[in-house]
Amino acid sequence: MPGKRRPAAGDFTPVFLNVPYSPSYERMLVALTAALVAVRAMPRLTFQVPDGGEGRLKRIYGLLRSCRVSIHDLSSVGMPVRFNMPFELGMAYAIKAQSDRHDFLVLEKKAYRLDRHLSDLRGVDPKIHNGTARGAICAVLEVLERPGGNPPASEVIRLHRTMMARVPTLKALHGNRDLFSTRVYGELVTLGREWAQAMNL
Repeated sequence: MPGKRRPAAGDFTPVFLNVPYSPSYERMLVALTAALVAVRAMPRLTFQVPDGGEGRLKRIYGLLRSCRVSIHDLSSVGMPVRFNMPFELGMAYAIKAQSDRHDFLVLEKKAYRLDRHLSDLRGVDPKIHNGTARGAICAVLEVLERPGGNPPASEVIRLHRTMMARVPTLKALHGNRDLFSTRVYGELVTLGREWAQAMNL
């Protein structure tokens, strides 16, 4: 992340999540969501914003600009190669360069891999999550800080497990096969906030 400031969360600061919309990534998305809820931030994803006829790219750019922080997970590699996530990271970098009102966090699964695939980003150290929910949670807690300090990672991991256990029920309730819908994900965030409060996080 550029600069040495630690971005502050709290009061449900909006945080843009640039992640794969893949069933195999659902556990990681819930982990990031649990961590953001625990630091009193509000996760935002592109599918939550109505198109309004403006097109996907303009919608993403507007959402990025409206968020104080963005998190970009570049760990998804494979065939066919997709460039959406590094492209959105480029937009976040440009917004950061234009204004000091935006920070971003880069996540990766393996150390040093990003140096080979996106060498222009050298000097921006990604947080390595090793493809685990615990790693993703710890990365967020290390970078974002809420007023009064963050809860222990162990408690956020417990929140993550509680949220994951509810995902199948939410999918069935709303007739969705995955988590990447406004209704399913939105309800999960609401429940996560309620559970975090009940756990005194």
